[in-house]
Amino acid sequence: MAGDEKKILKQYHALIRALIPYEQDNRLLEGLNRFSSRIPSNVRKTIRDEVIRLTSLTDAPADNSAFAQFPVFKFKHFGIDMRLDKVGANILKTESSLYQQRYTVGVFESLTNSDFYQAQIKKEQYKKIVDAFTVETQSQNDIQFGDDIAIAPNFAVACGEFDKGRHCTVPALSLTAMVAETKRPPKAEVGQRYEFALPEIFPQGKETAIGYRLDKLTFNKDTEKYESHFTLDKDVDDKTRTLLKRYIENNAYQQPLKRELEVERAMQDLERDRFVVNSPWVAIQINQHNGRLQPTSALFTKTNRYHNKGFTALNAFSGKRNFSALTDELAIFNEAFLFTGTIKTRRGEVNIVATHRQLLSSNLFIPVLYLLTKTGKFQCFHCRLAPAPEAAKRIAYATHDIASSQHGEFNSCAHLLFFTDISSRIGPLGLTEACQMGPVHQDLQADPDSWDIQVVMDDDLDRRQETRYEVDKPATVKVSLLSSLQATVLDISARGLRLRMAEPSKGPMQGALKVTVPELRIKNEKYHVIHYCNKRHIVRLRIADKPPQAFLALVEENPTYFRPRDAAKMARNRHRFMWELSVREHPCASILCVTSRFLLDRIKTLYMSDSSQDLYPFMQENNIAPLHGFFADQGEDKPKSTLLLALLKGQISQTAVVHCARKADNKLVYVAQDDYLYKPIRQQICRHLAEEKVELCVTRVQVHRCTETASPLTKKRLALLSKVDKSLYERLLNLQSAYTHVIYLTNESALHSAIVAARLRPIPEQNKTTNASQQANQT
Repeated sequence: MAGDEKKILKQYHALIRALIPYEQDNRLLEGLNRFSSRIPSNVRKTIRDEVIRLTSLTDAPADNSAFAQFPVFKFKHFGIDMRLDKVGANILKTESSLYQQRYTVGVFESLTNSDFYQAQIKKEQYKKIVDAFTVETQSQNDIQFGDDIAIAPNFAVACGEFDKGRHCTVPALSLTAMVAETKRPPKAEVGQRYEFALPEIFPQGKETAIGYRLDKLTFNKDTEKYESHFTLDKDVDDKTRTLLKRYIENNAYQQPLKRELEVERAMQDLERDRFVVNSPWVAIQINQHNGRLQPTSALFTKTNRYHNKGFTALNAFSGKRNFSALTDELAIFNEAFLFTGTIKTRRGEVNIVATHRQLLSSNLFIPVLYLLTKTGKFQCFHCRLAPAPEAAKRIAYATHDIASSQHGEFNSCAHLLFFTDISSRIGPLGLTEACQMGPVHQDLQADPDSWDIQVVMDDDLDRRQETRYEVDKPATVKVSLLSSLQATVLDISARGLRLRMAEPSKGPMQGALKVTVPELRIKNEKYHVIHYCNKRHIVRLRIADKPPQAFLALVEENPTYFRPRDAAKMARNRHRFMWELSVREHPCASILCVTSRFLLDRIKTLYMSDSSQDLYPFMQENNIAPLHGFFADQGEDKPKSTLLLALLKGQISQTAVVHCARKADNKLVYVAQDDYLYKPIRQQICRHLAEEKVELCVTRVQVHRCTETASPLTKKRLALLSKVDKSLYERLLNLQSAYTHVIYLTNESALHSAIVAARLRPIPEQNKTTNASQQANQT
């Protein structure tokens, strides 16, 4: 019986602790009825007796010196002799508060129980680890300065009564204040009203004087100039205040802000550029056209081009029917995993382009994924959808002086689709049980009718050697003596053409062709075919002889027509527009790392969108994010991170961090990557997933070294700051070399849960090597 009671007390320990306050208020029966209505009567009696025993007063001296880890102090409390260290004193404080500041049997047993003491030590150690891996988070949205916003306008002000009417520069102009800068102390009185002429704010021909009162006079050590601080006079009418507010808002991105505000804005822009330039994600601009979503262009960098096997990755998103199905799924779930590849069936080869949810609904997930990974010639893209806010588009126009009238495709931009190739993270998968391969529906196959997705790159990646112009002119292509095809000129240069054929070519498009473009004064000019795309019906041509003189003369005679259509300028505008949207809507959490002597101090800050789930099953609170679940070594007493050290030293480039969340008690269980992939615990997870007892949480941790100190827009970001403070501009420019790595956290739980639930098992590296050697011996 004693053993049974011990088991009962251990099992219902939490309930006993919850019933103690009820006993203190003489409401133990009420508590028992509330918490233990379905408990057997004998167990209920044992719980009641234990609660009464723990709440009984005692006079036994408390002593934890036998297992104390800190110096022990002698003192009296509740009139009782005690010998406790600081951990024991903390236990006394917390436990006695639970028992309403009374010295009971429960308090005594907590103080003299070594296991309870060690549990408190572990809690403190765990808190130290959590605090060590806690990092400040930053939103990807622009900093909102609100009413504190102040710009440094590029004009001077003057007042006849202030400083003898001399012109003064304005380093800060806000909605309610103004600062005037002078080399010497101005002759002015504090509290006096002065009227300054601000001609830039008012329409031409209107009164330009605004009343300000002098608040104080200070000396700025950084600029070595005197600053007179003015406050907008109360008598200024609302119309003038509205004009002042409109002027500041319209020029906030074209003129520098006040020095301190401009530094904050420049730092945020530089850091956001940092994680975009090193990101493995490619952004595709999606436009709304006649109620239909259409991909138009894709933003490529050196990094994301390398991680996605070049521009050929766009083939997975060019099929019209496939893209429509993908965007429909993204609109619901906000993320998708797209599989592309070729599988062999009894009816021949089938080109697959389908998401994992489409395969699951068709009961083809297991056989298709098995066949795709078996061949190894497949790609899996992790896709996420982000909106294209109107505010972000307006900022892109203002920041880069883009005329929206010249780029109609920018105004119709509705979304950004981000994708990254994660094929290497899946690897070959083996079957644990036989499965049937059903017919593959047409919706799961590649659509030959494709969208034309334009590639957008930085100037450093551009291979263009001549000035090209984007035009839309009809052309005629003579392919033989008696046959010709109609086409449309997409862009043209002195020595080349890019055409879209009105209909697919019946024969091979190669050799020499004669092209006529009447509106561009090109008549029967001989061109050689460089490349022809069968899916998009686009052909690139190179002039066979000298450049057509009539076309060159046309360009010189019509600069107003051709200059705005310069392909390089248009491409630069597209690059900067998509870049500005990407830095605000980057799809995954990004950690910036800097140089430091201490490992944990290298984690500087974490950028993530407000709706991001990449930290799940952990979460941020008050702009503070815990990262111990991803980086901290398990079972250590002190904050250590073998994973972070390996990532920053380049020993590994990526890994998966796996947790299982038990739904019964919301407890997290960490699972080592090798155990999750190859050990029997994978089968247990599979069984628990089927029974809906656990939730699988898989987070991909991927690192990228900052090989370049500057991004394509670094000097652009600092251009406004250089107008305010040249020395600070140079310091921030040199500071860019301090950023060493960017670590990306991506939640891949949806795909991994589907793979585990399908009972597909990863093939270990050793088995793959053994199978390869056996095949070599057989041959």
